[in-house]
Amino acid sequence: MRLLHFVPIGALVVVMTPGSAYAQSETAHGRSEFVKDHALEMARKVGVHLNMSFRDPVDPDVTKGRTFGISMGLSPGRTNGWTFPVGLTLFSEDLHSPNGETFGSMRTLGLMAGIGYGWHFGRLSTGATLQTGYAMNTGRLDGDVVRAFNVPDTVVGLHVGNSALLRPQVKAEYFVTKKVTIRASADYMMLRPDISVTTPTDRLTERWDPTSVHANFGIGYYPFRR
Repeated sequence: MRLLHFVPIGALVVVMTPGSAYAQSETAHGRSEFVKDHALEMARKVGVHLNMSFRDPVDPDVTKGRTFGISMGLSPGRTNGWTFPVGLTLFSEDLHSPNGETFGSMRTLGLMAGIGYGWHFGRLSTGATLQTGYAMNTGRLDGDVVRAFNVPDTVVGLHVGNSALLRPQVKAEYFVTKKVTIRASADYMMLRPDISVTTPTDRLTERWDPTSVHANFGIGYYPFRR
């Protein structure tokens, strides 16, 4: 009797298996098309930015002036809404001794992610974001180390540690043509790494704060935008 009970169950499994496999195949195909479409949409937003930036640290013992550079980024969307930006930032700042002499520099590579909101008014796109992340910092002795600390430069040590970072930002981008834009942004880069200088007679710590106000102006070109 038990065998007779299993026969219809086995037949049902055989009948249902091809349909189930077909459904799984259709689902996998749908996911593949979804990923492909979104990847293509993302690729069409990629562009090149030519930038001129001004960085003004809040600490008088840290300085950085005007810089020029090239970066890559995504074009703004066409509708208002939330965004979830992921970014990479690279910059350097000069360090000064207590007597005002430049003795070294700090270089920062920061990985960031956050949340924002965008507004669009015809050809003008604006937005505000808040990003946080991790800054990988390195320090290098350059400038006049001897005059900065009144000791031979071979006995001076500079240590710059990694740190968390926080960056609120506002930005605007105007499309001159479908593919060319004029861009501007302002942000406040907050980070406080452990920066210390050691000499044969002293050890200086917690003196340098690389937090800065940063403004950026430039031109964007999005060759694949439709």
